[in-house]
Amino acid sequence: MKNKKTLLLIVSILVVVVMSVGILSACNDKDDGKIPDAGLKKGTYRTTTAVMPSNWCELTYADNNDTQIMSYLTSSFFEYDFEFDEAKGGKYNKDGTVNADAVVEGSYTTNYSAATALKDVTADVDEKWGYTADQKAEGGYAWQITLRDDLKWDDGTAISADDFIYSMQEQLNPDFLNMRANTFYETLLMKGAYNYFYSKLDFIYVSPAKKGYKTNAEALAAGETLYIDVYALWGANGYVTKDGKEVPQWVPIDDTTVYAAAWGEDGEGDDAFSAKDIWDNYSAILEIGAQYSSACGVKIDNPDKGYAWEKVGFYKTGDLSFVICMDKSFEFLKEDGSLSYLAAYYMQSLPLVKRSLYEACKIAPATGSTLWTSKYNTSKDTTASWGPYKLAEFQSGKSYKLVRNDNWFGYGIDLYANQYNVTAVECECVPEPNTQWLKFFAGETDDVALDSEHFSDYKDSKYLNYTPDTGTFGMQLFGDLNVLKNSGNNNGILAIDEFRQAVSLQLSRSDVVEKIWPGTTAPCYGLMNNQYFYDVENGGVYRYTEQAKKGLLRAYGFTEENGKWSDGDLIKNASLDDAYDALTGFNPVKAKELVKRAYEILTADAAKYGYDATKKITLIYGSSVDNAKQRQRVDYLRDEVFNKLCKDTPLEGKIEIVFDASAGSKWADAFRSGDTQIGFGYGFSGNPFNPFDIVGSFVDPDNALNYHTYWDTSKVELTLKMPEGKYEGAGETITMGLDNWYFCLNGLAASKNAEKKYNWDAGKAPASVRLEILAALEEQVIKKAYSIMLIGQVEGGLTSGKFTQFTEEFNNFMGFGGLRYIKVNYTDEEWASYVSANNNNLESEYKKSE
Repeated sequence: MKNKKTLLLIVSILVVVVMSVGILSACNDKDDGKIPDAGLKKGTYRTTTAVMPSNWCELTYADNNDTQIMSYLTSSFFEYDFEFDEAKGGKYNKDGTVNADAVVEGSYTTNYSAATALKDVTADVDEKWGYTADQKAEGGYAWQITLRDDLKWDDGTAISADDFIYSMQEQLNPDFLNMRANTFYETLLMKGAYNYFYSKLDFIYVSPAKKGYKTNAEALAAGETLYIDVYALWGANGYVTKDGKEVPQWVPIDDTTVYAAAWGEDGEGDDAFSAKDIWDNYSAILEIGAQYSSACGVKIDNPDKGYAWEKVGFYKTGDLSFVICMDKSFEFLKEDGSLSYLAAYYMQSLPLVKRSLYEACKIAPATGSTLWTSKYNTSKDTTASWGPYKLAEFQSGKSYKLVRNDNWFGYGIDLYANQYNVTAVECECVPEPNTQWLKFFAGETDDVALDSEHFSDYKDSKYLNYTPDTGTFGMQLFGDLNVLKNSGNNNGILAIDEFRQAVSLQLSRSDVVEKIWPGTTAPCYGLMNNQYFYDVENGGVYRYTEQAKKGLLRAYGFTEENGKWSDGDLIKNASLDDAYDALTGFNPVKAKELVKRAYEILTADAAKYGYDATKKITLIYGSSVDNAKQRQRVDYLRDEVFNKLCKDTPLEGKIEIVFDASAGSKWADAFRSGDTQIGFGYGFSGNPFNPFDIVGSFVDPDNALNYHTYWDTSKVELTLKMPEGKYEGAGETITMGLDNWYFCLNGLAASKNAEKKYNWDAGKAPASVRLEILAALEEQVIKKAYSIMLIGQVEGGLTSGKFTQFTEEFNNFMGFGGLRYIKVNYTDEEWASYVSANNNNLESEYKKSE
């Protein structure tokens, strides 16, 4: 498994439950003796990972797996901490130990750490940044960060503002096109970042629609050359030509050059492809407005060619200070001048690489390539740290070890006194869960993830902690009629809304939890579970709002009359809360009615759906692996869902479910292209502070997480009567496409060139109005039933007896305290003796509940 989530040093924010907020200021003084050394035990923390990281450079890391090393090597400008009740003694006991009894349950503080000051300078920056008078009055667009004066690399080299300026310039370096640059030109909307990032390109590729064409065929007829973005379709890493040249990003549609994965054999492997193959087989999903329209373009001269770094909104204002200018306003400070939670959420840190080492790690473009690369932070010798730990050992594919970085500033200030008592972290690559458990039982590792196989024996263990997660998982149903009717599988019925809705209502969420994901999941009926917060400061959970409850009930067929809710079958005249509490998402009676209606639609226009009544309907279940668990899921879908759904209907015996794991790691691409039509377990997670944004994964065709971009949400109109108030559009009855509602809800309408440009982003419209829009969007997605959410994730994990978590109650910012606060019960030598005394087998110990 990956390092246990609750032990990450830079806490990955999962959920927020806030009762009260306090702020601690940074302390610049070295240890002055006010907080005594408590003489606490020290020890090594040993863990396992299923997949070793390969690149932990902030500029280029590939995925969350790489952060398992990266998180130990970095520091935070601003960070979260527990809130400690002063009436109960505050953070520290008299002996210097941290006072766990004073922790305010569910609360947090936002503190300065590597930074000492944060200032809104929107009104003061140079006119060159183009802020209007209204923007200057509003504030929040330009921020100055001041650093501590004792920041150092692990070798003692000082860190200043120049290092951050250099690192950002390298993050956006157009010679590299580093993948993590999108954080700054898309999320933070840093001025000039996008322009500079692409400034070395002679040409850029835009949709034919940008040049006025209505279809790709029209563009071809006009003499345009169409190109395919193979990176978007297949990924940039690992693909080469037969003669070993790097695959270019954009390739003409008539190019017959065969590209193959680097691990293939002479381009003959399953992953071999050419641009012409893609066009011949998938031109429908590359059509303007279709699923992968953004991956098909025409070439135009780059208007930003030669764009200068000096135009990027990131510059030095002193040896220890710099300013970042953005096109979006952020509320990083509260009205009293203290840090808001957003400061640590969006601006926790900025990219930082060690200049001398990074320059030495640069690699010039190889033959056939145009981009530079870097080996920085890919091995022990190429790694630098400015965080609590530094990399001491690294064996590719096997293990790594981190040790205390004595040059980290935090070890000398009161904020971290008597914390970080873990002196080293050792991680071994152990792919098999059963092997991970054996090592845990033998006392060789200090954590293990609870799985279904061990759930019954360890669900009551006193060593077990549950971590709530934002993750929602379920089933995706492919519904693009253009692809389905020509698939040869006679499965055009999937394009009929009533059929997909019937499948949704035939799925018992509680049964799925029990039989498919036992132990660490809970039933989920909405797109988002109860870990998404619309009001962080006051603990406002989206799922529990009146708007969200009503939207969910309507989505599952409930109707409201005089404030009472009924589903037409089992529940009648119930209050909102009673109806919501009774919601199961399971209604086999209504499901059977819908499947009969779907069959009527199918046979009434068989040609439209490509239906042949003499053949079976074949639905392909796609998976990345072929194993017993995946086969079990297929059997469940066949026996418990589709067979029962179709029994006693004209479709009885006419649907077959076929298992296909041939796509391997490309399972998502196979689903998006329609090669497979059912995905069980595909889901969404992240961004718990902004449920308004995550709904874009379902309604924004350009969202990378959207599995159903063929669904033209611009043509799905939603009408809402806007409440009265002081915001754009107040009191109006507004009708527009779902995508436009999403853009306006998130302040993106102007940048997306939407037809209507209301701005209902945070702070621009009342929370009640934003919730009404969000609930309406969620309702439409659930009714469409392309994405059927079934479960919410809860991660369970055991910690060895060598350590004790700082708190028993999970804190939504701090977990259980992580390595920063964890208590060491045994030194390494004491633990070895304890394990030996128990015959190197702690299996029975970990079953104990008390």
